Amino acid sequence: MKKIVLAGGSGHLGTLLKHAYVKAGWEVVILSRQREKKEVQVSYVVWDGEHLGTWVHALEDADAVINLSGKSIQCRFTSKNRALLEDSRILPTRALANAISACNKPPRLWINFSGISIFSGLDGCQDEASTTVGTGYLAQLTQRWESAFTAVDLPDTQQVVLRVSPVLSPQWGMLSELLPLTKRGLGGQVADGGQYVSWIHQEDFVRMVQWIVERAHPSQIYHACSPYPVTNAAFMKALRKTVGVSFGLPLPRLLAHVGAFVKGVDPGMLLDSVPATTIFTRNERFNFGFSHIEEALADLLKKR
Repeated sequence: MKKIVLAGGSGHLGTLLKHAYVKAGWEVVILSRQREKKEVQVSYVVWDGEHLGTWVHALEDADAVINLSGKSIQCRFTSKNRALLEDSRILPTRALANAISACNKPPRLWINFSGISIFSGLDGCQDEASTTVGTGYLAQLTQRWESAFTAVDLPDTQQVVLRVSPVLSPQWGMLSELLPLTKRGLGGQVADGGQYVSWIHQEDFVRMVQWIVERAHPSQIYHACSPYPVTNAAFMKALRKTVGVSFGLPLPRLLAHVGAFVKGVDPGMLLDSVPATTIFTRNERFNFGFSHIEEALADLLKKR
């Protein structure tokens, strides 16, 4: 039985991957800060995301390790939160590097999650070959995170950076928050609506991870996003059409700042453009099930 280890895999994305790999007949090991009950084909191993311990044995002879660790960026970027955001990403990455180095039979593949927020605030779509980095806090955080990963030399383990865009799901995340607002007529564009939104359907996200794991010689970086990002105005228009609402009250820039303060997030989460696309996945013939936002929303809300 093949084995996959999901570090920090107790959240929404980890749960999606867990179910997919259990269905595929794999043994799934989840590194978690909390002890969970054992499931069929799934075992939970306690780690602190920082220090080596008995959890290191779980990595032995694994086909793949995926690091999903990281505090949510849905917060204000205070000095305290910045420290938590950085530690929750960089410390687990370093811990996994040390653990893999100590393995007698190290994993064949290590995928380290990252974010398309490395391009936050840039103009023009950025793909995997892009070397330009945004200037905002999230871009700098993501760059430091990736540097901690790529600085490691593991000759027996292939390493892949996976920059993940917002994953669309009707149960959680960005889409689930926008749905009730849109149904109440509050689903208009934010500010001028020109900021780019990169996204991926939850099924394409899972399939892409599985596709990377199965590749004998994956590239060193991929973007988990649709090839076709859309503007905020276009995204909200498509969402209104899908739910059958003809009007959406716009959110002016000033009120976006107020709303972000009330919600406890940085206003850049609403106002910054994140213009990411993908070219490596297409060149290497990954087949998206949902490339365009209209078809993605129609499928997701049909299943709601």
